[in-house]
Amino acid sequence: MTRRLLRVVLAEFDIAEGSAVALGRLLRDDGVEVVYSGRLGTTEQLVRTAEQEDPDILGVVRGASEPEGLAEALPEVLLFAVGNGPSRFENAFGTLEEAANWVSGVRSHTVETPSDRVR
Repeated sequence: MTRRLLRVVLAEFDIAEGSAVALGRLLRDDGVEVVYSGRLGTTEQLVRTAEQEDPDILGVVRGASEPEGLAEALPEVLLFAVGNGPSRFENAFGTLEEAANWVSGVRSHTVETPSDRVR
């Protein structure tokens, strides 16, 4: 039986490009497949990227604002956000380490579930 990697797409929203790199390294070192999309400026760009990359999880490193309607547009994808201040994301974290620990916990529960790419 082969273990497949959890696939996470990381995007930056309303924040300097390169902000998600440290989180991507933490996840990669923990055995997660990371796709770094860079800075995306609209919810539509996030949705299109997620549709193209077919992630198990979409992580948004955000600044002062956050994408509107992302959860509704991607109901099959787990979402999380990292940033300061209040967030409407169900899984919102203040630090990169908290987000990485959450992803590691998700991985332990989904590693045996085939992704849509395999089904």
